[in-house]
Parts: sequence; C-alpha cells; structure tokens
Amino acid sequence: MNNDLFSFPITGWEIKTAPDEGVLSVRFPFLSHEEQKLAEADPGRPYVMRAEQARELRDGLSRALQYLDNHEEDSPDSPLSADLRNSLLIY
Repeated sequence: MNNDLFSFPITGWEIKTAPDEGVLSVRFPFLSHEEQKLAEADPGRPYVMRAEQARELRDGLSRALQYLDNHEEDSPDSPLSADLRNSLLIY
C-alpha cells in the first residue's frame, strides 16, 4: 500500500457555493502529524471548481466507493482491479 495514502487524514469538509458564478469551494481540514489533536487540524486550502467539475468529482468518488464495496468480488486480473488497486484516481 502506498504510504502517502494515509499521511494527511481529513477531519471533515466545508462546502460553499457561489450560485451567481456557477462555482463552489471545497475545503478539507486535515491532520498533518500523528500527535495533532482534532481541534488543531490544519484548515486546508479552499479548492474552487465549476459545477461540472464537482459532478465529475462526485462521479469519481462514487466509482471509487463502488470499487471499495465490491473489491472482494473482483478478480485480481480484472481490468478494473488493475486500474484501481494501489493507485490514485485522477480524472
């Protein structure tokens, strides 16, 4: 497993919208070290995206969750398994 995968666990999320501009902002507070308390979480950076990008992110997360839910049923030789196992999903 990629050691970087769990380096900065998020502690929540904040979503703001700007309907007039057709964009939204997502911020993920995270822990930057093992000894850090939840109350001291780094607030993270705001990431701004258009509505279509947010839909693509939603769909990408749904696909990743579906893979996690079904991973035991997938054969190790399945193309989906090969694409997702131990990798980052970038869309």
